[in-house]
This record gives sequence, C-alpha cells and structure tokens, in this order.
Amino acid sequence: MTSQQKVGNQNWDIATDGSQRILVANNYGLLVIDGEATRLHNLPEETMFRSVEYINARIYTGSFEDFGFWEESESGELLYHSLASRLENPEMNNDEVWKIVEYEGVIYFHSFGSVYAYNGEDVYRLNTPGSFMLPHLAGGRVYSQLIQGGLYRLVDDEFELVPGSDFLEDEEVKSIIDLKGNKILIGTSNGMYTYDGQTFEDWDAERTEEVIQNQINKMVRTEDKIVVGTILNGLYIFDLNFNLIKNINTQSHLQNNTILSLEVDSVDNLWVGMDRGLDYIDFNTPVNVYSYEMDDIGSVYSAELFNDELYIGTNQGIYWLKSNENGSFYDISLIPDSQGQVWFIKEIEGVLYAGLNDGTFVIENKTLRKVGYENGGYNLKRYPGESRNILLQSTYNNLVVYQKNDSVWEQSNIMTGFQAPARFLEFDHLGNIWLGHAVRGIFQLQPNIQFDNISNVKNVSLADGLPLNNNRVFKLGNRIMTSVADTLYEWDAIHEQFVHFNGLDQFFTESGVVKNIIPAGMQRFWVIKDSEILLLEVHFNSIKLLYRVLPDMYNFNLVEGYENVVQLTENLHLFCLDDGFAILDMEQTRHSKFPIPRVRIQSVSAVDYQENQTVFNTEEENEIELSNQNNTVTFNWSTSQLAGIPAFFQYKLDNLDAGWSSWSEDQQAEYLRLPSGVYTFSVRAIDLNGSLTETTSVTVTIQKPWYQSPFAYFLYFLMFASLGITLRLYYSRKRWKEHGRFVSERHTEMARDREKANKEIIKLKNEKLQSEVDHKSSQLASNTMAIMRKNNLLSTIKDELQLQKDNLGESFPDKSYTKLMKLIEDGVEDEHEWEIFEQLYNEAHGNFFRRLKETYPQLTPSDLRLCAYLRMNLSSKEIAPLLNISVRGVEERRYRLRKRLEISTETNLTELIMTF
Repeated sequence: MTSQQKVGNQNWDIATDGSQRILVANNYGLLVIDGEATRLHNLPEETMFRSVEYINARIYTGSFEDFGFWEESESGELLYHSLASRLENPEMNNDEVWKIVEYEGVIYFHSFGSVYAYNGEDVYRLNTPGSFMLPHLAGGRVYSQLIQGGLYRLVDDEFELVPGSDFLEDEEVKSIIDLKGNKILIGTSNGMYTYDGQTFEDWDAERTEEVIQNQINKMVRTEDKIVVGTILNGLYIFDLNFNLIKNINTQSHLQNNTILSLEVDSVDNLWVGMDRGLDYIDFNTPVNVYSYEMDDIGSVYSAELFNDELYIGTNQGIYWLKSNENGSFYDISLIPDSQGQVWFIKEIEGVLYAGLNDGTFVIENKTLRKVGYENGGYNLKRYPGESRNILLQSTYNNLVVYQKNDSVWEQSNIMTGFQAPARFLEFDHLGNIWLGHAVRGIFQLQPNIQFDNISNVKNVSLADGLPLNNNRVFKLGNRIMTSVADTLYEWDAIHEQFVHFNGLDQFFTESGVVKNIIPAGMQRFWVIKDSEILLLEVHFNSIKLLYRVLPDMYNFNLVEGYENVVQLTENLHLFCLDDGFAILDMEQTRHSKFPIPRVRIQSVSAVDYQENQTVFNTEEENEIELSNQNNTVTFNWSTSQLAGIPAFFQYKLDNLDAGWSSWSEDQQAEYLRLPSGVYTFSVRAIDLNGSLTETTSVTVTIQKPWYQSPFAYFLYFLMFASLGITLRLYYSRKRWKEHGRFVSERHTEMARDREKANKEIIKLKNEKLQSEVDHKSSQLASNTMAIMRKNNLLSTIKDELQLQKDNLGESFPDKSYTKLMKLIEDGVEDEHEWEIFEQLYNEAHGNFFRRLKETYPQLTPSDLRLCAYLRMNLSSKEIAPLLNISVRGVEERRYRLRKRLEISTETNLTELIMTF
C-alpha cells in the first residue's frame, strides 16, 4: 500500500484514463496523477469538484452548479468547457453534480435534485418522478434509487421501477457492482443483497453484519476480488466466493477509515479516496508486506510453512497464521510458552523444530516439547555424507550433536574441544565444520570419527587472505564464502586461502557488503545486500539472475545483522523483517499484469554563471551542445510506471561518475560546473517484477572555452614565441649585466683585497712598531730599574761610608773619603745613563721630551727628567733615588713644576703629563 502525499482532503471521486493517469475530484479541484507527477487543475471560482469520469478521451467533472469536460490544448494544457451553460435553463438551484456515468452513448450528470444529460450535441435535464440517489452502472444497466423509494433503472432517458425493490424504501442504496453469473450486488445502509434480474436475496458472505454495521459507502469489483468501502472501518476485501480475505483500516496504515471513493486501475489494483488522504493498494504486486496487518509481534528471524499454516519465529516468541486458497495469511496467534527469542523454525522429515533462547523444541499441535537442552540453538543442519546420519547445531556455547530417536531428532552429545557462540554454521566437501564466531571471526574445525570432540581448530586470520576479521560464513553451491566490505571471498581448499570471488559482481547494481547467502532450493540462492536482494540460480559453470528486490521499493527493512529469507514453497519466499514479514510470490512475477515501464529523459537544462537557463527537449534532440559558460547541467526524466507504484532509478554520467548511482526516487540529477568534453547521461529504472528497464541516454557536449580554440592556440603560439624571444633578449642582457656586475664586483673585491692587504700590512707594521715600543718600554723599564738599583746601592754605600768616616774619624783619611764620595756622586749623576734613558724614553713615547719642550719651553732639564718619571707613573718614593734626592725634595720639585706649568692644585699633575 502506498500513501499519496499532498493530494488534499475529501477525495470524492476517482477515475482512470485506462492507461497511466489517475483523476481525482476533491475539495481543491481536479487532481491529475501522471506517474510520479501530480498537478492540480481548478476553475476561476476555485470550486470543489464532487465527481470525475474519463469518457471518450475527455475528462468530465461535476461541481457546484456546473459540469463540463476538459480537453488538452496543442501545448498539452487542460482546458475546461462548461456544459451547464448550454442548458435551456442554466439555473441549477444549488445543485452539486455527485456522479457521472455513460450509458448507451449518453453521459449523465447526477445531483440529488436533478439528472442532466449530454448526448454529444445537446445538454438537457431529464424529467424524473422525484429526487434520486446516486446512479450505479452494473450488469450493463444504470440503477438509481428514488429517495425513500424503490430501485429504478434507466431506460431511454426515463427511470423504470425494478419489480420487487419496494423493500428498499427504508434503506439507502449506497453502491451496486457486478457479480459473476449475471448478478449484481447491492450495498445499502441496512444490508447487502444480490439481484439476478428476477429476485433479491441476502448476500451470504463472511462477516457481513460487521461490514453493514460499519456503514457501507462504496463498492468495486476487480478481476478476482470484491472491495467494500465503509464509513467507520476502512475496506473489507472478499474473493469471488465471498470469503473475506482481509480488512484494511488505519491499523494497517490506511490513512483514514472513511472511504469516499474507489477505483480499479488498468492492472486491477485499487485507488482509495478517503475523507483524509488518497491511498493505492497493489493487489497484484509480487511482494505482499505483512508488517501492517498484525499487532506488535517484534522482529522476525525465521519462518516455516507447515501443514498449510505459517509459523514465524520472532524475538517475542513463535506465532502461527492460517492461510487461504488465495495464498494470504491471517488470524495470527502466539504459541503458548514460546515467549522469548526464537532463532530458527525448520521442518525436518515431517517434524517442526524451533531453536529458542532456552533450548530446542519440537512443535506439536501448537505446543512445545524440548529435544535440545543447550541454550540458544542458532540452527540445526544435517552433516553431509551418508556415513554419518547426524544433525549438528551451534549454540550460545557448544556444538551439539543430534541423533534420531524414533521419528524425532534429539540431542545426543556435546562436542568437546571448542566452546564459543557461533551463529553461522556450514560444512565443506571435506567434512570440515565452518563457524562464524561473534567476536573472534571464522573457524575451521575438524571433528574426530566419533563426533564427540574437535580434533583440530583453525582460526582463519588475516594471514589466510582476508583483509579484516569477519564472522560471516555461508555457502554458494559447494563454495565456502565470506564477505568483507563490498568484496566476496571464496575458500581455496588447495592453497588454504580465501581468494576474491567476482562471479556475482555482474548482477549487483550497487556496491555494499553481502550480508548473507541462503539456499532457496533447486540450486537457487538468495544473496542479501543492504540495498538489494537477489535470487540466483547457480550451476557448476553458470549463474543466472532470477529476481531482484529493492527493500526501499516496498518500504521494509530486514533485521540488521540477522538478515534472512525463507523458502516456504517453490514459489513463495518470506522476508524476515524488523516489524513483520513480507511474502514474495514468484508465480506473480511470471504472470504479472504490470506493463514494463519505460524511462524517458524529458529535458536537459543548462545554467550559466549568471543563472540564465536554457532548456532542451530531448525528444527533439538527443545530442546537445552547450557553450562552456552553460556548464551547470540538470537532467530531468520520467517513467511510464503506473501511478501509485513507486519508481526507483539509477543514473550515471559517463566520463565523470565512476558507476551507477544509488537507487532512489529522484527524477532529477544536477551536475555543477562540468569541464569541457563529451558526456553521456544514462538512466534506468526497476519494475515491480525486479527487472531492470532499458537504459535511456542523452549525449551532452560542453564546448571548449574560447581560450582553448585553434585560433587561441595560434595566438598562444605567437605569444609564447614572442615571449621566448623577449626572454632570450632579456636573459642575454641580464647575462651581460651580470657579467659587467661580476667584473665590477671583481674589481671592487680586488680593491677590497688590496685595501685589506694594506690594512694587514699596516696592522703588521703597527704590531711591529707596538712590539718595538713594547720592547723599548721594556728596555726603558729595565734601564730605569737598573738605575734605581744602582742609585739605591750607591746611596747605601755612601751612607755606610759616611758611617765609617764618623766611626773612624781621623783613622779614615779624608783624601780617601773625599775621593770615594766623589766617585759615588759621579755614579749617581752619570750623564751617560741619562742619555741612554732619554733615547729609550723617546723611542718608547714618541719624542716625549721634544713635544713637552715645545709646549713648555720654560722647563729645565731637571723638570724634564721629573716629567719623564711622572709619565712612567712612578711614585715620589720611586723617583727620589733616580734624582738622588729625598722624597721631600721630589715633592718640592713637583711643586716647582706646577708653578712652571702654571696649573692649579686641582689639576692632577701626573694625568696632565700622561697626555703627552
């Protein structure tokens, strides 16, 4: 069932044009649904439309005080033509046209006050014996009830009473439809009756009283169903043998329980107009979803069809449903004491087994009998080979062996050597047991002969060919398989490695993880991915796709991490959903009434950077050229899929997209700022039979910009040639400049080197001079010290001689004394020593005496000698022996020197002398 969005409230009438369009009369106007496109048409008065009918390529509508028809103009627009205005007396006295029928070439417009007719030329009002209820076309005739009267039929624009219908005077006839055997079914406010042209009888069907109590309002018949719409409880659907198939109401996700209109489309599916909303019920879809028909039963993990009853295992317990001859399931019930998680339900040799959270059970007469005592039996599978007649089961903890006791398989023993929860269990052709551990990944186990112990355990790791650890393990034919990301891996028993398996890639329309691979009998396998579920037929050297299901197409979700599809019969397959289950009938796919849809690219629009848009009709041109500025391109497409059926598409743009897009209901794709080049845009759809439609394509060429044209390239050549010549000249001049700069820098460098060398020479000379000065200073200091020592020694000798003279008196001859004293005085005042001192002093201090004499010519030789000793920074005590005077005498000479130099006592004499 599909809910139609944005269609308005109170959808009073529905019609179909016999192909694709659905026409709805509602409070907002005339709604036209064409595939996925919906458009509302209205009159200037914005009146409510009460009725609609499609007759002879025209759309007829009825509204307040008006009725008429719509025709398409040359541009495809619907234009309205009023017929009410052509009445001889156009005054309609507040009439609203509630029903339109065509009978014997005349179109009748019916209100509760009058009946109007249009024969193709004239528009006129019928003469009636009173006011009539709405007309009904059934059994090749038009019937209508006189208000508070019997049933009439229309004959030559006149109403004739149907004999025997007087009993309807206290009832209101709501709807009349055809039955098989030239009968009609009449639904009234108080009952339901059949009429064979002679007699009226009560309709004998299931739950008729319930239907009547919920107030019949509309009825229609499909090829194999009778649909009754009520005011209070939605739809009641019967087969042609009057067995109730189902009741569809708001609990089944019908938008509203008040049914105002019903219409059967070209493939025998049903449009439902309600007091609030519009729904589409597809009876003939191959997939029937049961998630809406039942109360909260939880997520379904497994199922089995056993003795024409459907058993489903959920996370809340085991439920069972009855089945009818139409292949539908109903009347769901919980098996007592089965509450809790159910992992599997499986028929083995005519006995039904179920694995629950607290053990494994046999289901007998809707009761449980325990046959396995390990908690959490995930599965129960026959071990391959004729030599061992056993079943194996993986559980929450142990591997369990089952053996047959009479006709029932019961737990025999637990295999030691391996303990771990493992949901996935498979066997290879060598007899190895493969387990998928919930956390630790895939294990390969080798059992011993007695099947009571695991003799060898191999944990398949990254070294065995898998890029990541994984716990999924399944079989495709005889292949042990697993999947990582979007890649399938097959176990290579010879090399004991998992290797890539790409045998299914050609059937996948999208990338994604393979969640499970499940046997479906007769060499068939279900391959489950996130976005698609495939049924494949696998033989030794060939693989064939039988069916494809998109979960989004039916708005269902498999149980995440526990994806499962169960084969019920050769044709029926059950999808385990997180809120119920869905049934796929493969027989329906082989006898589908749905036409194969066609995808059509309607237009290509291009937008430039200034948002100016250009639209191309692809029916007129399939190869489109666009300027480089119009490089934001939008592709729009539509499908001939019947209205009400969701359409899913994939698209790609060659030379840009790596592959097909994800499946979606989008009917537009935009590509921004395409670079220049040739692009082919392709789009395809999937139909309800799981088949891909033919791919529709259009080619778009984005022209190169002007700066990539041949003339531009010629200009580029000239520019580059000119630039090359200019650069050559530039670099030649630059090299000459650099050469000149190099020569100049070389000359400068040479001059700098010469200057540096001269400075080095001067430095060396200065150093030599300094060395000589230092040497002279050293000689001067040595000479001064020698003189000081000599004079000190002579002074000491003089003092000692004077002491001896004083002690000896006349005994020391005066002549000898005088001579010795004279020698001592001469030694102290030796002029030769002064000349040597003066020479050394001048050499060390740059003609000190000359410069001092030039500045102070009044200085005496004694003053010059004192100045020399002062410049050497000698103290008065050190100067005294050099001048052969006392320290006081030195101080006196310093005083006289100040006088001659004319300096005050505040000026430091020594510092002044040091400046020379």
